[in-house]
Amino acid sequence: MKKTLALTAFLLGAALAGPANNSLVIGTSQEPPNIYDPWNTNNLAITSEINGYMGAGLTYQDDDGVTKADIATRVPTLANGDYKVVKDAKGDVIRNSVTYTIRKDAKWSDGTPIKIADFQFWLKLENDDRVPVPDRDPWNRAKITANDADTFTITFEPPYLFADQVSPGLAPSHIMSAAWNAFDAKTKNEKDAKVTNEEWKKFISSFTTARNLPKVVAGPFKPTAWRTGNSLTMTRNPVYWNQPKNPENYLQTVTYRFIPNTNTLKVNILSGQLDAVSAVGLTFDQGTDLARNERNKYKTYFVPGAVWEHIDINARGQRAKDLDLDDPRMRQALLYSIDRDALVKALFQGKQPVSNSWIGPVSKLYKKDVTDYNLNVAKAKQLFAALGWTPGSDGILQKSGKKLSLNFSTTAGNSTRERVQQILQAQWKAVGVQVNIQNYPASVVFGPDFLSKGESGKWDMAMYAWTNNPVFEEGNLWKSEGIPTAANGYSGQNNPGWNNAEYDKLYKQAKVEFNQADRIKLFDRMQAIWNSEVPSLPLYFRVNVYTKVPGLVNYTFSAITQYPSWNAANIGWASKGAAEEYKQK
Repeated sequence: MKKTLALTAFLLGAALAGPANNSLVIGTSQEPPNIYDPWNTNNLAITSEINGYMGAGLTYQDDDGVTKADIATRVPTLANGDYKVVKDAKGDVIRNSVTYTIRKDAKWSDGTPIKIADFQFWLKLENDDRVPVPDRDPWNRAKITANDADTFTITFEPPYLFADQVSPGLAPSHIMSAAWNAFDAKTKNEKDAKVTNEEWKKFISSFTTARNLPKVVAGPFKPTAWRTGNSLTMTRNPVYWNQPKNPENYLQTVTYRFIPNTNTLKVNILSGQLDAVSAVGLTFDQGTDLARNERNKYKTYFVPGAVWEHIDINARGQRAKDLDLDDPRMRQALLYSIDRDALVKALFQGKQPVSNSWIGPVSKLYKKDVTDYNLNVAKAKQLFAALGWTPGSDGILQKSGKKLSLNFSTTAGNSTRERVQQILQAQWKAVGVQVNIQNYPASVVFGPDFLSKGESGKWDMAMYAWTNNPVFEEGNLWKSEGIPTAANGYSGQNNPGWNNAEYDKLYKQAKVEFNQADRIKLFDRMQAIWNSEVPSLPLYFRVNVYTKVPGLVNYTFSAITQYPSWNAANIGWASKGAAEEYKQK
């Protein structure tokens, strides 16, 4: 008992000390497997959020979608001549390019100037098949050409629709080149993807200190301590160039506390041990409960976004074939068997709309008039029967001596997902589908050996969310070349393994369609195809819930910026002189 009280007193003291020493304590339910990997080789949302504090780009976008310069001296536009579009005789765009000039004062945290070579090094590795990035597009059609010491041009051929709105990554070539050369020599002729992956991990490790922290970063904060399973601390990077006026008035230290159980996270908010919560943390019902108990100690926000909650159906491997999961009729039947309208009313007060597409209503590409697979038990049973599944003596559907028994996984500790699982499990049982809940920590679900290795049969159904930026939607999540395989180093994010030739054709057309009206027509057909085959079971679009205490300014995000760290350099306390530039909408 004494130990518990002492720990509570220490943590409470740390939180209260936040405004006094310009520090910030943030709670989150996820922990990244590594700290600052320039290629983002894992898909955890918390990785993207934390990288926002330590990373930098040529440009960035604010909460309203306005593009601004960071490492670059200005944003490329048609008007200033830094954005160019080349058309053929038919008027079709065949190539486009953007030109950037690097600021003279842009430096890595060790004081080394950021150079064109850092972008070229990043691009070379991004396009190397041995590097397990989630997706190489659009960088697999990009070429970087140096114009002088500080100015370079990125050419996209075929063209990239959003060339003037995105920034390539960068990696410290002066630190990493030697280790990359060693990796290259060891794996050049290696056929075993597992061996290559192990060597990749060694390469990334060589970039870190004895405390598993990256040796240099480019963003407004740099990591100073990582206690695995507990916390990560970052301090203000004094050589970061894009500082606000009087940077001493803004945050000097940011500490993330990793609290996997969201109920424990909620208790920490109520007891005043956290200044703010990550965009990756609270569930909707916890947010509504916290909103009722604010008492001016904190404020709760529900941020509309494009976070799509869904259930992937694993259509890869022999087990999937035996269970007919590779047949659209089975996936339709599973969707007709559950009552999503009742689910969102019961758990989310109807504020999180049911989805029938992966594209959200906030996007201009959203197609509303697709099949709504609301509960229809008769239709579901008809589809099961058409596939040859009939009820056994125990009520479970059977076929060729096998039961329709599915393993259903999600991130352990997320109380909302666990409640959804239980509700859906009962509804599927009512139509004769046996569902076995097998949950794992987020680090396992999004790790290298689970979702991407569907052919091994480790999961049949997996519930998680994709965060879709409504500005940059390309439909690339479902391209067949995005199916992770040993041949492509398990890159790509088409985890269900869905493969549709017409969708692939339309997707490639849409990639180079610069006319918005024609592009919408292509996406209408893409969504119709997807909706008819439902490679994933669409559930609903989430709002992001978080809290922050009064006086913390510029800690905001939107469906475009997605994480509060987009504005890391300008987050601070009003009581310490930080000027409020953005309010949470």
